[in-house]
Amino acid sequence: MVVGAVAAGVITSAVGGLPVDAVKSKVDVLATDLIGPKGLALDLAGNPVIAQGFSMDPTVVGPVLVYAVKGKDRGTLTPVTDDFQLADVAISPLDGTGWAIATDLVLYHQLEDGTIEPVLDLAAYQAGDPDPVDQDDPPFPEESNPYGLTVAPDGDALVADAAGNDVIRVTPDGDAETVARFGLQEVATDHLPPEFGLPPVITAEAVPTTVTIGPDGAIYVGELKGFPFRPGTSHVWRIEPDAVDAECTVGVDDADCTVYRDGFTAIQDIAFSPKNGNLFVYELAKDGVLAFEAGFESGDFPAAVLLEDRGGRRPIELVKGELSQPGGIVVGGDGKIYVTDGIFGNGRLSRVRT
Repeated sequence: MVVGAVAAGVITSAVGGLPVDAVKSKVDVLATDLIGPKGLALDLAGNPVIAQGFSMDPTVVGPVLVYAVKGKDRGTLTPVTDDFQLADVAISPLDGTGWAIATDLVLYHQLEDGTIEPVLDLAAYQAGDPDPVDQDDPPFPEESNPYGLTVAPDGDALVADAAGNDVIRVTPDGDAETVARFGLQEVATDHLPPEFGLPPVITAEAVPTTVTIGPDGAIYVGELKGFPFRPGTSHVWRIEPDAVDAECTVGVDDADCTVYRDGFTAIQDIAFSPKNGNLFVYELAKDGVLAFEAGFESGDFPAAVLLEDRGGRRPIELVKGELSQPGGIVVGGDGKIYVTDGIFGNGRLSRVRT
């Protein structure tokens, strides 16, 4: 079953309740009617690969789709797997095979012959590697929420586990080890109303949501930053490619894990441009998690924020107000930027012009 349709290259409706001027739009909508398209990758031919099915409803599923960007099949969507409810997808730069993390907390690998095999039960792995900084009430240090995925140049998968506050390396044979752990950070609470009854400062979990490989071959991780969800407290971390059990904590000196950029809010995904090395950061909403969660009550989600960091200067916001409920972002070797949004309704694949 193919889900989605090719649009005419301009936005023709409002996003997240925000009016959009189609004439001035820099978002070219390539496909609509996608089902929870959180995950996004590029295959070796440069075609976007979309992981569908991300939803709070376990009955909602959708096949992985490939959108053809050139050639005789340009503009078509092709399903490549059975139905899964997927959190993310990645393509191996080594052999072009696909990897995916599903909401059943299992990491899957699609082999060259099309066979899909479970590689690692991530929930079982985290049960044997509990989160030492878990702040759940009641405590649940064994919890797993694999949210971000990439594949290293050697073909190993890297999984960012938002609940486990760590990054896990997994070989195609299923051998796994923890690359890095993310510690707590003291965060001010004065952005919240007094009725929350919080002290002036509390500790927040990192909640790593996305992982990618940078132009230098290092591992880069973006974090949501947990409660109290203070805007401006999310980091992008740089981790050495061969790191094991690195500690990624603000104020802790670890040569294998350092802060690459900070000052972000509720990071959903990150990507580097292979063309110029710029970092793109896709944020949930300008005012963060609490503002986004209010959208479930009102039915009107706030706009997502897409930023381009050009070498450490103040990041530039792209396509303001034109994206909502962000999914993933990837940048091709030609510098073309692809994003998915509408993960809780009206899912779309779009190309961003800068």
